[in-house]
Amino acid sequence: MSEDQAPKNTLLAIRFDHALKAQEALLAMLRIASQDVIRIEDAAIIDKDEKGKIRLRQSKDLNPSQGAATGGWYGALIGIIGGPLGIIAGGVLGASVGGLFAKLRDIGINDDHMKEMGERILPGEDILFLLLHSIDQAGFCAEMKRFDGTLIESTADEAFNAELSECMATML
Repeated sequence: MSEDQAPKNTLLAIRFDHALKAQEALLAMLRIASQDVIRIEDAAIIDKDEKGKIRLRQSKDLNPSQGAATGGWYGALIGIIGGPLGIIAGGVLGASVGGLFAKLRDIGINDDHMKEMGERILPGEDILFLLLHSIDQAGFCAEMKRFDGTLIESTADEAFNAELSECMATML
């Protein structure tokens, strides 16, 4: 790779057969990230409840309602200068801008793609999505041996995918 090219991120999607296993795996990933085994750019978990409802939990994205609430407060504070009418106008404008900003700012893993993959899992299953910037493959694989997940999508090379699948198949 030439020096002016940025290292590419690796997206991994790992399916787990039982509830909360993805959360446990994510906690383990955060631990090994603090040990510089991996660098996490984004992480998310999709799960499907017994009624088939899909829930997406992300580590980085700000949803539009959070953006609107934050923008509304900042707008209202700035609007204090304009008196009572300024507070209302500033709050409304701030909420609109904050909500739009959050909607347009979707960073990391594509929400629609994750939700589409969530449609394919069975109730009670979950998927851990990891967007990694750097990976110490041996350290990552050693940690993943603790989990009985199935690699269902990856942008890594075939050799790493095979090694990771083998690691998870030989659970400790």
